[in-house]
Amino acid sequence: MELMKILFVLPILILGFISPLKSETNKEKEYGKYDFYAKCLDDALPKKLNTGLVYECSLKAKEKITALIEEKISSKGDCDKEGFETHACTLQRSQKAFKNYYQSECNWNKYGTMYVYCEMMLKKDRLKWLDKTLGT
Repeated sequence: MELMKILFVLPILILGFISPLKSETNKEKEYGKYDFYAKCLDDALPKKLNTGLVYECSLKAKEKITALIEEKISSKGDCDKEGFETHACTLQRSQKAFKNYYQSECNWNKYGTMYVYCEMMLKKDRLKWLDKTLGT
């Protein structure tokens, strides 16, 4: 009698655990606003698996993120160095400081694939910060 209960309950438990896993893998993935890296990896895998994939996707994402950062900063206008410091001047000055920061922060990985990944992640954080700061 005890064995009958186990044989009855066991398949139900197994199906209960497998069902959520299966539904999770079939679900269409949603990406965040700046998840260019994750989307690149998902598009490439499993068709393409190589050691340069991290570098390739990091580079593509970094280029998109860099363009968005430059667009946000330039949207505030030009920096007129006459008179008081404008918001545009402050943003441009902070961007130069940020460039020094990520170059020094990621420099220990300069000759590996992780330099580009490090730069991409820091720029992604910078872009999110600019969104909050500029109210976009």
